[in-house]
Amino acid sequence: MRRPFTQLVKAQSTSSNSLTTLQNDNIVYLRDGEVVLYKRENSSVWQMRYRLYDKEWRRVSTKHHNIDYAIRTAGDIYDEARFRERLGLSFTRRKFGAIAKVCLQDIRTEIDAGIKPMTNSDYTRAINKYLIPFFENYYIENIDAEVMRQYEVWRNELMKRIPLASTLATHASAYRRVIDTAIQRGWLSENLPTAQMSRRGEKGKARPGFTRAEIDYLLDFLDSYSKGGHSARAKEMRLLSRDYIELLIGTGMRCGKESLHIKWKHIEWYTDTNTDKRYLRIWVSGKTGSRLLIAKHIVRETLERLISREDLFKGKDLDAVLAEKHDIYLFKYSNGEQPKSFHTTFIWLMKASGLLKDTATGQNRTLYSLRHTYATLALTDGAMDVHTLAKQMGTSVGMIEKHYSKLTATMAADRLA
Repeated sequence: MRRPFTQLVKAQSTSSNSLTTLQNDNIVYLRDGEVVLYKRENSSVWQMRYRLYDKEWRRVSTKHHNIDYAIRTAGDIYDEARFRERLGLSFTRRKFGAIAKVCLQDIRTEIDAGIKPMTNSDYTRAINKYLIPFFENYYIENIDAEVMRQYEVWRNELMKRIPLASTLATHASAYRRVIDTAIQRGWLSENLPTAQMSRRGEKGKARPGFTRAEIDYLLDFLDSYSKGGHSARAKEMRLLSRDYIELLIGTGMRCGKESLHIKWKHIEWYTDTNTDKRYLRIWVSGKTGSRLLIAKHIVRETLERLISREDLFKGKDLDAVLAEKHDIYLFKYSNGEQPKSFHTTFIWLMKASGLLKDTATGQNRTLYSLRHTYATLALTDGAMDVHTLAKQMGTSVGMIEKHYSKLTATMAADRLA
């Protein structure tokens, strides 16, 4: 008489595996029932489930059709899991490449939510261009000091230079994001020491900037320069460039997305209740997230000039336009399109004005030089402390002190002497 499907039958022991099997050979018990081999419906591949001290079942495929191979693989997986359990390591392993891809998805979600879009974009580039190509097939616990040394040699050859310390800091932070993703997903124990990526690189050069006299000259030069241009588009670009440069000088905001994405609805009047004075306040979203900053009074003239060229705002003054909260970009052509960048126009402006080369550093000036100049003048004038400046510029006090430490000491000369 044939036994029921659920009735267990003792089978012979295979090596160290204590083996019990169902009559139809679709389920095999090993290691006193702590390991179970089974087949899914319509599949001939043996699957495995096992449990350790925490009594939670974990499932994995043996990837074998042959029962003998499946039993051997199951034993190996179980033994390794118990070994990792004793060491306090995660039971589930993922290679660096797989973890990095999950990390990139998390970063993309943060970018879409407006969380540190510039910083997260830097992490994305570092992970895709450097970390995944080298570490993709490594298990994180197998990345030791020697592997990290090999990576650094490979990376430097790829970059064809010794990276700046700031670049290495970005790469190290991106690498740490991948490690943290593995820990959060339970693929790596937080108790496991991991190799650290070096942040020591070439010291950055002093940034090119402008003196106050050069800024005054530039603003005067822009008045006439903005009225030129060989074509209709070039004429518009020069006018917009003047407005854009004045905004950067008057706020210290970053060139690029942070400033290009400003809309009229992001600007408002702020009234100080103590002095009853009004200030232009601008909401921006950039590298370190969103923030509100205060514009210098000269920016009012810039905004009024932009309003005068916008057909939608005809007959309206600045107060009326700001009150209406228009969902329109500040910097756009008459057809509604936005300039992709002001970089090239700025270089031509620097050449035309004779201000391209910063004599103090020997470097060519860029749009970022305006942000650097804002910080320098704010500190040397003594009108702004580093904490306020850091909030205004959307950076940390540490970064301000790192790049402007000599200036901060000079600021306190009267108190120190």
